[in-house]
Amino acid sequence: MAVIQNCLKPSRKPLLFLLFIMWLVVTSHSDEDYYKLLGISREASTREIRQAFKKLALTMHPDKNPNDETAHEKFLKINRAYEVLKDEDLRKKYDKYGEKGLQDDQQGGRYESWSYYRYDFGIYDDDPEVITLDRGDFDAAVNSGEVWFVNFYFPRCSHCHDLAPTWREFAKEMDGVIRIGAVNCGDNGRLCRSKGISSYPSLYIFRAGMNPEKYYGDRSKASLTKFAMQFVTSKVTELWQGNVFTEIDQAFASRIGWLITFCADTGDCLESPTRQKLAGMLVGIDKQLRPVSLLVQCLQCL
Repeated sequence: MAVIQNCLKPSRKPLLFLLFIMWLVVTSHSDEDYYKLLGISREASTREIRQAFKKLALTMHPDKNPNDETAHEKFLKINRAYEVLKDEDLRKKYDKYGEKGLQDDQQGGRYESWSYYRYDFGIYDDDPEVITLDRGDFDAAVNSGEVWFVNFYFPRCSHCHDLAPTWREFAKEMDGVIRIGAVNCGDNGRLCRSKGISSYPSLYIFRAGMNPEKYYGDRSKASLTKFAMQFVTSKVTELWQGNVFTEIDQAFASRIGWLITFCADTGDCLESPTRQKLAGMLVGIDKQLRPVSLLVQCLQCL
């Protein structure tokens, strides 16, 4: 009998190993694929994640599907996927460990009404000229060397919604001159608290290596533009018959690229604010060849 038992014992090992492999397969496939739920790639940006979730929220929300008994559970799944993937730390855990890595970060099954996702969720998410920043990319952006004018807002703030049309028009006006950003403090409370934001909307200029400067003025497009242009320090050189050849020789010697605009005899020239904006756009173009780019206004050069 003992001989028979010894012969049987080894035969159980492959079976146990097979059961273990099956358990691993079942466990791995039981995890929800958050990227697939939102219909995005694993390389999706935060902006793309928000846009994908908003699109799904407007069609899958239980308020829009009152006759679907599974609508609540379906929406909880996409809401959970969004909550994880929008958070830089949670996303890293999920990418590395799957849902098991999120066991200590479980959140309640709560979500907003359909009208919130329609009217209040991410005021500037669909505006190409306004860059939506979050905790994951804020510091890198404002310390990039470019001038940033950032609007810290809260989704349910009426004054924030009042400012939105003007902020969009202002962003179009300054496109390419400085960077116009927005931070949703409803989604990025920790970031906003770290910047001392206590009221909405709060508008700040950020420059690398310098303290942020808050804007207290009138919130019209003209006033916002006037304030922002103070931080565009690009040089505009006026050329005339007395200096044109000297300036051009110096430019060639320094490998500086110039964009020259010519005025008509009637004095029909680009206005000063337009020249300054154009000069701001030229800064840093093709840095390998041109350390500085200048806009010059040619007055009676020929």
